[in-house]
Amino acid sequence: MTTAEKAVRGDDSRRGLIKAPTEFAAGLFLIAIAAIGFFGSLALKFGTLSGIGPGLMPRVVSILVAVFGVLLVVNSMIWKGPRLDSWPIRGPLCILGSIVVFALTIRPLGMLVAGPLAIIISSLADNDTRWKEIIIYAAVLTSICYGLFKLMLRLPIPVLPPVLGY
Repeated sequence: MTTAEKAVRGDDSRRGLIKAPTEFAAGLFLIAIAAIGFFGSLALKFGTLSGIGPGLMPRVVSILVAVFGVLLVVNSMIWKGPRLDSWPIRGPLCILGSIVVFALTIRPLGMLVAGPLAIIISSLADNDTRWKEIIIYAAVLTSICYGLFKLMLRLPIPVLPPVLGY
């Protein structure tokens, strides 16, 4: 088989050290997330097994996530896999944007405004968004959150904007 035929067929025999770029990128992503979680929990007390501190669980989970990330990176160097394709930025941008909008609006506008707003923004990540379903979903999920966090757990979460007094 000539080089031109290999290029047309997409032969991956010319790959270097990384044989599965998708797994390699996923492994690096997991390692980065684990590092953020681990270093973010350093200020928390670790404790012991008999007296577990608030930093134990985040650090253990971070270490486990990092181990899986390293396994993915090693596998990407051993086994052939698909190439890393490009992906649309719309999905991650809408999801991260909804988290930021929720964080910025929960205190001044309350849960009954911030919750549905975050759900609607995150639903923009999909091209096949059906607005009627999203509005029903936002109303149901916000009602469940109100019942769980405000009524059952009695957390001090603002429900409505402070000017309305609740």
